[in-house]
Formats: sequence, structure tokens, C-alpha cells
Amino acid sequence: MTDVSAAHATRTYIRWALALLGALLLIALSQITTLEQEQADPSLNDLEITLGGIRSIEQTFTTTRPGLVGLGVRIRPGDSGDAAISIPVHLRYADGPPIDLVSATIVVGSAEDGVVSIRFPPLIASRDPYLITGTLRLSLDIPAISPNTGPKITLRKNSGAQGGMSIDGTQQPDVDLAITTLYQIRWADRIWPISAMAAGKPGLLGQPAFYVLLAYLYMLLIVEGALALRRAQTADPGGP
Repeated sequence: MTDVSAAHATRTYIRWALALLGALLLIALSQITTLEQEQADPSLNDLEITLGGIRSIEQTFTTTRPGLVGLGVRIRPGDSGDAAISIPVHLRYADGPPIDLVSATIVVGSAEDGVVSIRFPPLIASRDPYLITGTLRLSLDIPAISPNTGPKITLRKNSGAQGGMSIDGTQQPDVDLAITTLYQIRWADRIWPISAMAAGKPGLLGQPAFYVLLAYLYMLLIVEGALALRRAQTADPGGP
């Protein structure tokens, strides 16, 4: 092997090693996630109702991005005996069969900063696996509590954007349940919506990092093609 061919082989190995390193780095970066909480600021128009005598509360809301990992409601004990009260909660699609996406129990005394929260694996809120927008229904099954007693839950003046609330099946057009939503945001989604592209797809197609690699390979092919064209244009026509 001549010195020229050996140097060319070395440069080729270095380029491919750097390309592999770049791919591994992008995969690692695409796994970085942060948590973002969405909640309305407390308002003077907020009001509290006691849960005693109520059997159920339901609130619909729409999520327009993947990665819903938590929900919270503003609730506080009315007296010291309320802290141990447990309330089953269900998260379902607003329309369709009553199949739980999430089923959990909240304990009134577990509130942090006045919010009782539930956490769950990242949720793609849609019956259509290729659609990430979904309208959900949060249901609270209130245990038997004497009327006008028990924990107090916060309601918020309806802005017309959150959804619809009902108490014991009766619509409450002027108020909403004060819901806090928590999203797990993938760093790479801020540049390219890879989570949405992978949502609901089987196997490798359902892995967000796969789309990062596809984009990376596409850019490598463009760069390699441009370099090959440049080498062909600058090659010595009289050379071997």
C-alpha cells in the first residue's frame, strides 16, 4: 500500500469513527427529557366547594402534545380528619368506551402546595395512534361524606378553553376544576417533533431516536455526496 492510499484509508476510518460518534451523541441527546407544568395562576374568582354530599366530579380537557405524565387538583382538608380520605380517580377519553387510560387514588393529606397529584407513564392521548391531540375526561369518585363537610376542592371561572365540568352528572357551565397538567418534554422535540412522529407506531418506527438517526444519515449522505463531487471536479485529469 502506497503512502497516499494509506493516508486516504486513515482519513476514511477517522471520518466513519466521527460519524459513529456523532450518531451516538445524537441518540443520547434525544433521550434527555425535562418536566413542564401547566397550571392557571390562582385568581380572586376561584372558589371552593366542600365534597360532602357529592358523588362524582368530572372535568374534560384537551391535550395537544404527547408526554402527559401527571395531573393534579387543588384540594385541602376541611378539618384534621379529612387528611386520610382517599378519592379514586380515572382518566379516560371524553368520547368512547369507559376504558381507563389511568386509574389511581389520591389521598387528601398528600397535597403539596395545595395540589394533590398523580403520576403515570407518558401518555399519548388519542384513540388514533397517528394523532396526538385528544380530549380527556378526569373523573373523581367521591366517597360518602356528610353534606357540607369534608375536603374543599378548588373551582375556577370557566375561560371557555379548558373543557366542561359536571357534578353528579349535572353540567356546570360557569366553572372548571382547577387542574394542573405535567408534561415530559423531550429535548429534541424542541427542534423536531420526533415524539409525535413515533407515537403509536410499532417496533423501531415507534422509537423517537430512530427519526434522529434517519435525519443524521440523510445529512451524512448529502455531505459525502458533496465531497465526492468536489473531489471529482478537482481531480487531476492526467493522473492515474
